[in-house]
Amino acid sequence: MSSLLTRTGCFVAIFLAAQVAGRSQGVPRAVPVSPGFSGQPAYPPQERMQVVDPDKKLSAGDQVTIEIVEDKEGGLPRVVTAAGAIDIPPVGRFQVAGKTTTEAAADIRRRLEADYYYHATVKLNIDRVSPVQVRAGTVTLSGQVRAVGPQEMIAGEPLRLSSAILKAGSFTEWANPKKVKLTRQVNGSAQTTEYNVKEIIEKGDEKLDPILQDGDRINVPKALARW
Repeated sequence: MSSLLTRTGCFVAIFLAAQVAGRSQGVPRAVPVSPGFSGQPAYPPQERMQVVDPDKKLSAGDQVTIEIVEDKEGGLPRVVTAAGAIDIPPVGRFQVAGKTTTEAAADIRRRLEADYYYHATVKLNIDRVSPVQVRAGTVTLSGQVRAVGPQEMIAGEPLRLSSAILKAGSFTEWANPKKVKLTRQVNGSAQTTEYNVKEIIEKGDEKLDPILQDGDRINVPKALARW
């Protein structure tokens, strides 16, 4: 019995000596730390929920989910390309930039019903708005608009002549909106075309409203009398 106690005492002494030596040498101890104690979160932070404007027009980089109910495959995640399109089986690439989700879904449904389905139910939702906008060039405005100078174009969002003028604060009271000049480089030479933007805006006819290109110059001349 006495020998057993002697051996036990030796083991305890050795164990305590090892603990003391470990502390003196800086050996770390496995101590559980509550989340936030060390300044590091226990789990990766979740992204904040985004509130998406239902009337927002789709643009490059937006993350969306598209579902064709009749396929019974569930939602398909997609990212709007820099060219403003998403891949939709069996259609292939389909232009959605510049449209709301409601408008894009209706266009996709019409395409599907024209070529592939008797009836198609299309659901399109924005999951995450692109944190950045992809620049696609600039146009320059001069003359009788309220904000002259360069105006950026965003990839996948067609910019029309009337929209560029409205973004520039519209016409001044001395403008002649019937003789707006659009100058564009074509095969190395400058070509100028005159547009009646007043008529374009009043009629809302996109066929009369040209889509702008990088480097276009827009000049709104001064009228002889205020309008």
